Amino acid sequence: MSPDNLQTEASVIQRIPFALLAILAACGDRAPDGTTAAAPAAPAPDYHLIEGTLFRSDGPNGNTYIYDAPDGLVVIDTGRHPEHAQLILDHARERGQPIAAIVNTHWHLDHTTGNLDLRAEFPEAAVYATPASREARDGRLSLSRLRAQERLDGGDLDDATRARLERASTLIGGEALIPTVEVTGTMTLPVTGRDLELNTTDHAVSASDIWIWDAATRTVIAGDLVVVPAPLFDSACPARWSEALAAIDQKPFERLAPGHGPAMTKAEFGVYRDAFDRLVSCAAERTGEECARGWLEDAAPLLRDERDRDYARDAVTAYVDVIIKDEELQATYCGTPG
Repeated sequence: MSPDNLQTEASVIQRIPFALLAILAACGDRAPDGTTAAAPAAPAPDYHLIEGTLFRSDGPNGNTYIYDAPDGLVVIDTGRHPEHAQLILDHARERGQPIAAIVNTHWHLDHTTGNLDLRAEFPEAAVYATPASREARDGRLSLSRLRAQERLDGGDLDDATRARLERASTLIGGEALIPTVEVTGTMTLPVTGRDLELNTTDHAVSASDIWIWDAATRTVIAGDLVVVPAPLFDSACPARWSEALAAIDQKPFERLAPGHGPAMTKAEFGVYRDAFDRLVSCAAERTGEECARGWLEDAAPLLRDERDRDYARDAVTAYVDVIIKDEELQATYCGTPG
């Protein structure tokens, strides 16, 4: 499996009712000394979600999160397919704002291929990503591009498959995936009313990933560090991934926005983290099938329906047997080749 082959926004942040604000503004809220107290601060503007699509035979789209910012929109992950990217561009048009910055949480194509469309229309948009994006473009993805070109040259492809391969090949062969701002540690990115905090991992989902802390709305945007119905281990180091989840857990968040799937509460994240750690422990000793049964039990509160459960069962079984148990692959993905 590869990232090429392998949903609703969560509870709305509570705001002071407009009617109550109007009453307070009209009557005044008196402090003990008789003066009028300052009006409550307006709630911080929230992100706009463009929901991804995991269950597609032609490859998924990751979730996209869009913030208003002083110089335009900040787009976190851009999806894979043209129609997903078009929804991002349509939102920019509706807002009457340019896209000022793109943040790619990691290099997988279901989170980055839309860079092509966004940068074609907004060539000045900055791309924030870790050095892993360039490394993947010049390494693993360049090999994928060669294999795609062989299929394209061989013919006998339907139009949809040809278009998909050509799109991926264009991304990998160009500069749209490459960061204009390399994120190598914690940094801030201004959006309307506050800064977002960008944090990095060391060999988790990929060689280096970005997760975002929005203190004003008490939200973590986790990229593929959190995926429902099951984690995607295509280029992952499970032990380091577990460390990244522990770092996220240190933030006082109330909502976590994942790379795929619906947003979750901190309690639900606790379920995910515990299930993840048990899955990693299981993979050291048991078969993929056994670990999949454990995941289905441990993550049950997060799995919405039979489709989620079927996907999780198949994915966990394959990932454990094919990737996590492969010592050579794990040495590469964990940055410790022998």
